[in-house]
Amino acid sequence: MREQLRIIGRKPVLEAMQAGLPLQTIYIAAGSKDNMPDKLLKTAEKARIRIKYLDKNALQRMAGGQNHQGIIAEMQAIATLEIDEFLRSLDMSKAPALAILDGIEDTRNLGAILRVADGAGLAGVVIPRRRSASLTPGAIKTSAGAAFHIPVVEVANLNRAMKRLQDEGFWLIGADMQGEKRIWEHDLRGPVGFVLGREGKGLHRLIREKCDFLVSIPMLGKVDSLNVATAAAVMFYELVRQRST
Repeated sequence: MREQLRIIGRKPVLEAMQAGLPLQTIYIAAGSKDNMPDKLLKTAEKARIRIKYLDKNALQRMAGGQNHQGIIAEMQAIATLEIDEFLRSLDMSKAPALAILDGIEDTRNLGAILRVADGAGLAGVVIPRRRSASLTPGAIKTSAGAAFHIPVVEVANLNRAMKRLQDEGFWLIGADMQGEKRIWEHDLRGPVGFVLGREGKGLHRLIREKCDFLVSIPMLGKVDSLNVATAAAVMFYELVRQRST
């Protein structure tokens, strides 16, 4: 059975419902229904989400010490894939493209990357199982629904996963300020994996060394780098541009 994700607090729960996340159950502290905003309860009723009432101690245990404000929602976690399962599903003759994320920590960045990866037609997104943002409700919400459509592959060791992808025929292209070529100077028409590094720190050394090529995005103003999700959008849509022309 898949893990349950918990959304804690009035505003997060309301925003999750408004974003269309598939909430299964909303738990409300017994005796606090009259203190809940009408908009929250009406939104739950309209979405036909089951509501259960718990005593405050039980709700506090569910919240794990967080300020629950008398309400917690649960939804089923989105299943991720193993790399073997994912690779079996690919048609290499169609030159699939992937995003490979090296320790992205901000769930909003993960969600934004999922959204643009889906929009640009990528075949999947590869993330490390540890020390990385995961498919939390925040990431799912930021993805604007893309998390339900684009495959996400979780791997125990990103370095080994990259070697496996190379053996399968992928060229791995790392985003790096010191890249030898600009992104549009590189041929992206074969099977490619875009490797994107951590916020503010970039690629780990071993991950950078594992890439087949390093490419840069020129910065012509005063700021010296782009947010990782913005950099992903530039790279993914350069792929779209090249393949459409």
